[in-house]
Amino acid sequence: MRAFVSVNIEDEELKKKIKKVAEEIKNNENGINITKEENLHFTLKFLGEISEDERAEIVKNLSKISLPSFDIHIKDLGVFPEFNFIRIIWIGGYSQELNKLAEEVDKGSINIKSNEGFVPHITIARVKFVKDKEALKKRLNSFLNLDFGLYRVTKFYLMESKLLPQGPIYRPLNEFKLF
Repeated sequence: MRAFVSVNIEDEELKKKIKKVAEEIKNNENGINITKEENLHFTLKFLGEISEDERAEIVKNLSKISLPSFDIHIKDLGVFPEFNFIRIIWIGGYSQELNKLAEEVDKGSINIKSNEGFVPHITIARVKFVKDKEALKKRLNSFLNLDFGLYRVTKFYLMESKLLPQGPIYRPLNEFKLF
């Protein structure tokens, strides 16, 4: 199964606000696909294809993580890989505790490639092509300093990812609570 570990965005109001921003950025461009509200998350670690045995080991290790609940400051807009070649549009997440959680998740899945260069972000759209790159950059620039405030994190998940022609479907496999 294809899997990843994430902090999912579960606040309905926040999801609606993020979707509104994504739709304004898309601005009827057919080559931009907005992330479905139910798929908004921070990826702590992408695991790729894992076996049931690997899943059991990862679940055992992730269950040992003992960290307190924390807040993420959700703000700013960015792109990967860069503004002259945009493939991913994202909103940032700022929290030392989120970085610490990602580090612990990385240790809990030690046999899978490391999370070096962890960049906390929520992917809000993927760009295949655009008719007017300069207009897109202008729209993005108008959102560079957006601020959604704090989001409380009380749990994280091991997720399954199924890639389908109509887009990915994510399903929680295991939930891990923070204290």
